[in-house]
Amino acid sequence: MIISAYTHIGGRENNEDSYYVDPKKRFAILADGMGGHAAGEKASALAVNRLKEVLSVPVESEKELMDLLNKGVQDVNAEIFKQSAAHLKFRGMGTTLSLVYLLDDKLYYINIGDSRIYGYDGELFQISKDDSFVNYLLDIGDISEEEARVHPKKNVLTKALGTTQGVDFQIRSVDGDLSFIVLCSDGLSDVVDPQTIQGILETEKGDISKKLVQMALDNNGKDNITVVVFDKSR
Repeated sequence: MIISAYTHIGGRENNEDSYYVDPKKRFAILADGMGGHAAGEKASALAVNRLKEVLSVPVESEKELMDLLNKGVQDVNAEIFKQSAAHLKFRGMGTTLSLVYLLDDKLYYINIGDSRIYGYDGELFQISKDDSFVNYLLDIGDISEEEARVHPKKNVLTKALGTTQGVDFQIRSVDGDLSFIVLCSDGLSDVVDPQTIQGILETEKGDISKKLVQMALDNNGKDNITVVVFDKSR
């Protein structure tokens, strides 16, 4: 398995995305921060750095993993919320969180916010579900998928890490026997459609994450762009 990861500032003045890939290829974390001044950077970096420490220990069972993740995410949420309340310059900060962990032929994942997790096994599909206002409208049938892509409130989140005292989330799992697993911030998913992402996975070799980021830039992507790709096809 080959894992590639790449981030680009896009058209922003600073990069509020953070990511980490476990050297042992067990897990990856991606966070897209929000908040004024340097608050978004602070929130995403705090989430990624704390969770990579939590998951640095050996994990031998599903229960061990569940316990680590449940406590780790709640602790990180509490710390971001605490620092937001304590420091005016960090007031209102928060972050998305996309996390995947491979254990015993299963892919365990957490998604909070609108960063995404995709899987590929013959075709690309979205594993995660966006915590966004537009996705809520889509779920209740008020808008179509075409309308969702261009909706003016498509980046309004219904949930984020660190913005409330506690966070409601679930740890889910799918079959880990996938050719590709892709984590990305909305800097990619907002400007590159799933069909194009699939085409790049199927035809490109080498650093696929960098090629996906370049595609977002070529499509006039203005946001920070971060992509992590697990390539299990080789």
